[in-house]
Amino acid sequence: MTDGRERPVNLAVLMRDGFKALNDRVLHRLAAEGHEAVRPAHSAVFEFLDETGTTVSALADRAQMTKQGMAELVRHLEEHGYVTREPDPDDRRAKLVLLTPAGREVVRIAQRLVPELEQQVADLVGPERARALREDLTAIGRLGATDP
Repeated sequence: MTDGRERPVNLAVLMRDGFKALNDRVLHRLAAEGHEAVRPAHSAVFEFLDETGTTVSALADRAQMTKQGMAELVRHLEEHGYVTREPDPDDRRAKLVLLTPAGREVVRIAQRLVPELEQQVADLVGPERARALREDLTAIGRLGATDP
């Protein structure tokens, strides 16, 4: 709480806001291309889904969220035709989440936008600072692999 004062901004908030700005551009493009049902939270499914399918439990673990929360995201995407659930051939008790053709189209659109977004960042801050930003974010990402 800040008692009505302006909240201080820290690096984590700035990185989140930068991610949100770029992700919103992807979502806007997806909506423009007919995929209005895809929301920001659904990136957790698309990002962590293997080509050969992935269980909801594995998706939840990878996204660091509850199984129930991931199941809800998958259910929404399934209802809108982006994923399907099929029996796991290695474990008939489990089901694999797989992309449908519409889901693969969403991934193609997002991947196609990556160079465009990176160019927008380079245009905004300059190519050298964009390269340094990539290096800095890579180094910061390694913090997660070490003990605090």
